Amino acid sequence: METRKSLGVHDVPTVVQTTMKLDPQGFKIAETEDGKIIGTVAVTSIGDDENGIYFGGIFFVNPKFRGYGVGVNLFKCCYEMSRHANLVANSVPELMGFYKDAGFSVFENEWTIVKNQTSSNVFPEVLSNVLPPRVDIQPFEDSFLQSMFAYDYDLIGYKRSIALEMSCKEKDSKTFVAFKNGKCVGFGSIKKSCLGAGRVGPLFADDPAVAEVLLRKLLEAFPERKGFAMMTISSNVHANNLVKKLSCSATGICYRMHTKERLITDTSRIFAQSDLNFSPF
Repeated sequence: METRKSLGVHDVPTVVQTTMKLDPQGFKIAETEDGKIIGTVAVTSIGDDENGIYFGGIFFVNPKFRGYGVGVNLFKCCYEMSRHANLVANSVPELMGFYKDAGFSVFENEWTIVKNQTSSNVFPEVLSNVLPPRVDIQPFEDSFLQSMFAYDYDLIGYKRSIALEMSCKEKDSKTFVAFKNGKCVGFGSIKKSCLGAGRVGPLFADDPAVAEVLLRKLLEAFPERKGFAMMTISSNVHANNLVKKLSCSATGICYRMHTKERLITDTSRIFAQSDLNFSPF
């Protein structure tokens, strides 16, 4: 995690730990003879079942060791595990050529991922606290899980109940769930990043008004945060407007790539992605 901190990215230690528990074989590390880590990559299976989808992330090679095949060999180790699957990943613009050469030939052409982050405080009071009729928001409880599983499956298209339950129970994490007439209509989590910020994700909702109140409650429930981070989808105008309300600037973009086929979902319901390195949405 020290390597990730040095890059200034808002990875969440507990998310890494959860993913390692779910798929420990998916993590590969390159190190020198004296044990210094010089490269990392993870290609992990997503979902409860063998659904043929893997996700690649935390790809990094120390600049001093680039050009020696470290990255290529790291990637080959993981690619062998998933060569018959649809491998999905996000790429910063400068690495697109590498991923193309590695076999990522199917690109998302309708949206990009927007990285929003700031080391400054953001103030949830600028967000609305008004919910639509018959909607209420409650702190996470175990009894909500089945409703959340059903909502998540309807949105994402594959079952990930084990990962979702573990995510809701991570240390330094808060989750809120929105209900309408007893049915889940959205949920969101905020977690402590490796840089001490409050990183929001996932944040899913059917209604932008519900997403806004969820975001406000998440920020209010995490006062110890030192900064803010939230990864949005460019085509979700409402999500990006929420970030603007918080006076948080976009700091970069990532492109979505696949080795076999695009993953299709209703991005108007995705206000923040779960994680850039371990989850498609």
